[in-house]
Amino acid sequence: MSSPAAVPITPSLHTGESYQEKAWRKFREQPLVPIGTLVTCGALIMATVKMRRGDSQSLNNWLRVRVIAQGATIAAVCAGTYALGSTAGEETKQTRQLDEIQAHREARAGRDRKEFEDRLKAAERQWKETEGVLSGRDSNTNVAKGDSASKAQPSIQGQMPQSASSRSGASWWWFKWPWGGSSAS
Repeated sequence: MSSPAAVPITPSLHTGESYQEKAWRKFREQPLVPIGTLVTCGALIMATVKMRRGDSQSLNNWLRVRVIAQGATIAAVCAGTYALGSTAGEETKQTRQLDEIQAHREARAGRDRKEFEDRLKAAERQWKETEGVLSGRDSNTNVAKGDSASKAQPSIQGQMPQSASSRSGASWWWFKWPWGGSSAS
């Protein structure tokens, strides 16, 4: 079994179109090229037939037709390449514009992400400072005033639940039932 990298990728496999579909598409893009190729081959075949028969005058005429058809085919290839090249230039310009728009979007997304991360860090820092001030104020206030933990409960009770070590009674003492009762009975 061969690895996927070892398998050559042909244009027909890459684009999903068969060889007949690709030939028909190419014929529609540049119809003069296959027609010129067929005329060139036909003139060469007729020149070969005339050469076998020994008709040198007709042979020379068919060789001239072949040269003219071959020149016309080459001219058609060059004209088609130029026409597709100018169309490709417009596509390249559009592709470049789309790439610039995509780069602008990515840059804006990067700036937005950085601003969000900065705001998040500032919020976390503010949260830690607020948490530190609240925990420091509660312990400092109680110690400085000489209040006991039981007197400090009513002021804290509406804001935050108490720690497990300072609670007395049920662990759900702060929960209110929807029908008006309390879990601490």
